[in-house]
Amino acid sequence: MTCYSISSQYSLILLIAVTGWFLTETSENVENVYSEAGRTVLINVCNQSFNMENDLRWLKGKLQIVARYRNGSKVYGKFKHRVEVFSNGTLKFNIITKDDEGDYKFEVHNKEGKLQCSQDFKLHLLEKLSTPVLNISCISERDIFMSCEVRGGIPFNFYLNNLKLTEDNAAFSSDGKKATLKNSTSLLGNKTFFCKVENPISKTQTAPRELTCTGSEEGHHYVQVIIVLMVVLFMIILVGVAYFFLRRYL
Repeated sequence: MTCYSISSQYSLILLIAVTGWFLTETSENVENVYSEAGRTVLINVCNQSFNMENDLRWLKGKLQIVARYRNGSKVYGKFKHRVEVFSNGTLKFNIITKDDEGDYKFEVHNKEGKLQCSQDFKLHLLEKLSTPVLNISCISERDIFMSCEVRGGIPFNFYLNNLKLTEDNAAFSSDGKKATLKNSTSLLGNKTFFCKVENPISKTQTAPRELTCTGSEEGHHYVQVIIVLMVVLFMIILVGVAYFFLRRYL
């Protein structure tokens, strides 16, 4: 008997209807399940039905029994009134607090109590992403500083236009909420920019923003500062030379 998670097309449709955007991914034989507090998730674990003699169990960690199904669903401890197990092993879970996050295991036992199969899950509770903020500083035609930042939620992915930002082309803050572009020359010729962020339970983006560095106010200001500094330096040199000759002929 083989156990696995997130299964048939029917189950996936049911998950979307109950929870909104729902996503799982497998890594190191563990199914990562993403949701948020206040949601109800349905996790379908096997591609086959079980007979009445099977004892289906859900555990949190290694020892804490959440619920089981054998001739009916039974729920234990703090999970009462918000968890239900069905005859095919599907777990219906009304998530309330951050404490619900953690490692879970599904087990199938035969009538002698022998373990037939199991599957590990890790429940991650995330926060929906706030609308990102696109920051652009245009110093000159080739000097562009651009960053994308969110305040609510932690993005799994940043995009500038539709280019995914990675460590090759962007620097990320330690809290994972800000990405700053490393190389601005790749943007030359673009007129419109938008920033997009996503994690497994939400995605959002800024409105498109037009920008040209040619003739920008920032560029003019930079040039004006350089001109003023050059004029001041020239005047200092001129005064110095005049003073030198004046002392020499007096």
